[in-house]
Amino acid sequence: MHEKKRYQLRYAAGLYWLLDMEQTGEIYKKPVTMNECGAYIWQNYIESVSEEEIADMLHMRYGISYEEALEDIREFIEQLQKQGILF
Repeated sequence: MHEKKRYQLRYAAGLYWLLDMEQTGEIYKKPVTMNECGAYIWQNYIESVSEEEIADMLHMRYGISYEEALEDIREFIEQLQKQGILF
């Protein structure tokens, strides 16, 4: 799944930044930048909202199709898994 407290979302300079709060400094991990939609997905996902529910919320909030929203969510989560942020 994920580590809710290890990664924290911050907003600065017009972007959302996902920061690893447990870095030791030995190997620096760059913050992950994301747009408003990515931040919305992250915030809901870490609260254990299902991918399907998030897709429905994105459909209603941004007017994109449910199918497109669900595909985007899955790609987003896959990228975070590849980076070792989500398990």
